[in-house]
Amino acid sequence: MSAREVPGALRRELRYSKAAIEANLNALGLSMADVKPLTESLFDEKGFLGLYGSELLLLERLLGIGSGSPAVELVGELISVKRAPAGTGVSYGYLTKLSSDTNLGLVALGFSDGLPRAATNQFSVSINGVSYKGVGRIAMDQCVIDLGSAVPEVGSEVSFFNDAFTLSDFAKASGFGELEILGRMHSRVSRVWA
Repeated sequence: MSAREVPGALRRELRYSKAAIEANLNALGLSMADVKPLTESLFDEKGFLGLYGSELLLLERLLGIGSGSPAVELVGELISVKRAPAGTGVSYGYLTKLSSDTNLGLVALGFSDGLPRAATNQFSVSINGVSYKGVGRIAMDQCVIDLGSAVPEVGSEVSFFNDAFTLSDFAKASGFGELEILGRMHSRVSRVWA
């Protein structure tokens, strides 16, 4: 696999859409000012969700879980693209063997970042609006995607929890609830307003 073109910190972000959260609040007859104490306490010092009971129910509505506008996206970085021939086993245990020649992309997000390993071979991501299927076992700090004939630029943003494969879809694929998945996101995944 090729070396990274841009040295430095890898992109690992949990992006909260302020516009989508405001739209979800408006649907509830609330504003950002009404929930400011809640939004300021979303995370403890280690970055994990620190809410309980009715606060979690409100958080689900704020983030568009179940209904409303989806308001959270997980973004990683494509760190390598490699051509692989048919028959190649992918990742640990070779749970996937390629049925045809393809390009594989290595994404710098894995189970140590909070991706549920149970979603192995069952998730999709998008790069520049194009959807790609995850293949092989989700590893500690990386996962592999099947790019087909595409060769996206190394360093491209890889979007998880997007329109093509939502947080709800990821929850169904992994067996975890949406808030459980968000609560699993490690502190090295930056939380940012988008």
